[in-house]
Amino acid sequence: MSERRSLFHVGLGAILLLIGCGLSVAWAAQKVEFKTENGVTVVLNPKTPVPQPGGPSKLILKEELVIGKESSASGPFFADLRSMGVDDKENIWTLDWSDIKIRVFDKNGKLISTFGKKGQGPKELQNPQRMAVSGDGRAFILDLNKLAVYRLDGSCLEELSTARSFPYRITLDKAGFIYMDSMDMTPAKRTSKLIKYDMHLNPIATVAACDEPFSLSSVNLFPTILYYHVTADSTLIWAVTSEYKFHVLTGAGKPVRTIIKDCAPVKVSAEDAKNLVKEMFGDQAGQIKIDIPEVYPPIQYFIDDDEGRIYAATYRKDDRGGQWYDVFDPKGQCFTQFSLPKGEMAFVVKKNKLYVIIRENEEGIPLIKRYGMEWK
Repeated sequence: MSERRSLFHVGLGAILLLIGCGLSVAWAAQKVEFKTENGVTVVLNPKTPVPQPGGPSKLILKEELVIGKESSASGPFFADLRSMGVDDKENIWTLDWSDIKIRVFDKNGKLISTFGKKGQGPKELQNPQRMAVSGDGRAFILDLNKLAVYRLDGSCLEELSTARSFPYRITLDKAGFIYMDSMDMTPAKRTSKLIKYDMHLNPIATVAACDEPFSLSSVNLFPTILYYHVTADSTLIWAVTSEYKFHVLTGAGKPVRTIIKDCAPVKVSAEDAKNLVKEMFGDQAGQIKIDIPEVYPPIQYFIDDDEGRIYAATYRKDDRGGQWYDVFDPKGQCFTQFSLPKGEMAFVVKKNKLYVIIRENEEGIPLIKRYGMEWK
């Protein structure tokens, strides 16, 4: 019996030693690494978030406000929400693409302004696609061939031609500079460019660009998209969806940080591919050759907040079909993650509140939702 006990304890000790070594290796693998390349700090994040000493490790969201459940006199508030923004007074600006309306709600959800008129003439909107809201309460609306600037009361301050640039998205910094992306296409490739403009839309510099193979004979289900945001201190962050990497530049355009995260590929299921094709191409799906990759891109898009954090939307799903977001601190360290319910899209984080767009709820009605954010 004593010999058996000895063998048992030896075996148990070996197992515990192996487990301990495994845990040590796993723990070491979770370390965020920093290095310097050509004067730029490179932050290397592992697959799993790493809470930092003295910092939060969890984000708890508490629903505070829902806008759109109560109908207006003519029906639901929203028809097709395309964009939203929040100013420094926490007014919530919404762009409705279908009925060409900009609606502004105060922080309690009360409608305080409605404007927008469909048309091709001056101070009219024909096909508004994107909107950026400045802290002082101005809406910069990308329409067909022009950028229109509106006040809260609906007065149009300025209209600037975008006929030569054909931008897709827009963001602003506090110094008055405007950032917009555009695309150049050839039979062989597609080039996305991010350009910095002055307040009169005179181009200053191309601050980012990426190329992607392009073919006229087929359509890529997940084309590479360039996303970008400007932080409260005018730092520019940009990324492309084909890689999990953020590029951080000063307002003058100098690269200062590259943030990289390791991630496990997420496979595109046959059901997902079928639903996506139907959603994107509708009845024309059978007439188009569509390239469907085996895995999703590493990220879908990202947003930032006024404290310098980055929130990256991934294609990972929780057990209810919700979407996971990775959260990075101002140094570029991924320290936690959270998920939003299916159908909710994070759009703005400001003053520790998260604003989401719901394209359609169970009744088919678009909504705006605001969450309070508690860090633990």
